[in-house]
Amino acid sequence: MSWAGLLPELQTLILGRLEVADYLRFAAVCRSWCSTVAERPCLPKPQIPWLMLSDSTRDPDTRRFFSRPDQKMYKIHLPEIHGRGCIGSSEGWLFTTDEVSELHALNPLTGASLAFPSVTTFSDVAGAIRDSDGRITDYILLVDELGEVPYELEHMRWCYYFRAILHPSSAVVAVIHGGFNDLAFARAGDESWTELQPPQPLTFMDIIFRKGLLHALSTSGALMVFDLDAPGSPMVTCVAGPDSEMSKRGRYKQRYLVESPDGEDVFQVWKDTHWFLMDGNRRQRGYAMFPDDARMAVDFAIFKLDERRKDWSEVEDLGDVALFLGRSRSMALSTREFPELTSSCIYFTNDYTDGDIMGPGGKRDVAAFNLKDASCQRYDSRLTDSEWNWPPQIWIEPSLLLPQICSLQVSSHDEASAG
Repeated sequence: MSWAGLLPELQTLILGRLEVADYLRFAAVCRSWCSTVAERPCLPKPQIPWLMLSDSTRDPDTRRFFSRPDQKMYKIHLPEIHGRGCIGSSEGWLFTTDEVSELHALNPLTGASLAFPSVTTFSDVAGAIRDSDGRITDYILLVDELGEVPYELEHMRWCYYFRAILHPSSAVVAVIHGGFNDLAFARAGDESWTELQPPQPLTFMDIIFRKGLLHALSTSGALMVFDLDAPGSPMVTCVAGPDSEMSKRGRYKQRYLVESPDGEDVFQVWKDTHWFLMDGNRRQRGYAMFPDDARMAVDFAIFKLDERRKDWSEVEDLGDVALFLGRSRSMALSTREFPELTSSCIYFTNDYTDGDIMGPGGKRDVAAFNLKDASCQRYDSRLTDSEWNWPPQIWIEPSLLLPQICSLQVSSHDEASAG
């Protein structure tokens, strides 16, 4: 029997075990296999995130994605995001901002594209400043005691949206935005963003959808949960406040919220990045140093939620779990399912975007922090320093899933391929 005669049921079983790149190649084998992909769509198994590298200087319409499982670099033609800033990802979608700071999303494998309510519908955006030709040059933001403050367009484009995530199965997008990291969300078809107000003002650092609810982590370590489907306005609950030990860790500037692979546990991860002028390899107290041309030191603290007691406890080992942290949706994967990953390891990108901190010429490392011995290694030594520039790199889960939010779809193309 030829491969073309393989039963469709067996073809479907094969599809379910493939990496995304091989899934896309599957349809090119023969007409029979192509028909199976079209008629019996079967999503590939969960994937190790690809790493989207900084912009290619040779071809601004092409973006490069590094796949760790097959150790390959894929180039995907994405003219749709030419000139846009890529600020994060969620559920296989890249979030981008255009020349006037409007938020969009693109699935680089399917070409599906999403548009969201205008930036001018956020409650803290009072208006826009235009030049004599009518082009927007600045936005006016409402900043508490300062009143109306002008923000340059380029700063808005890169820094206004701190985090954006999609619900994995419904038409909802949630964002952390503005100068005080406020929360907002929108549903498919909404013409404006809906602000989410906690009982007292909080500055949020990360958000995830878990068990159908929006979980939001504040700078203090408090965890708020929003039921966006509650009758009337969204309902908010404080699930856990900050632990007393957290207040002693003031140097940790970044916070991440992540759900365990089995969905049973929730962790918050605190990260401290400290920059040094280096005289070669050395280790600073309390920090893991990068080997070779060390440019920064990094340290992590991890806290696990006790939902019954509504508090946090510090953990020093994640067991058979690896984390992926950065500008994207925070992710956890089982190292039993993905043995190519290191247990109790944090794979992270340097997710600073503020030019005052790094600048477009700054080098941004992508590395793996081993919690067991507090060591740091480059994510892949074959990727040179030229890969670590502006803008920051982004983890993205390669996905062919088209959720209900695609009712917002505005375009698609057939050119994206991983071959």
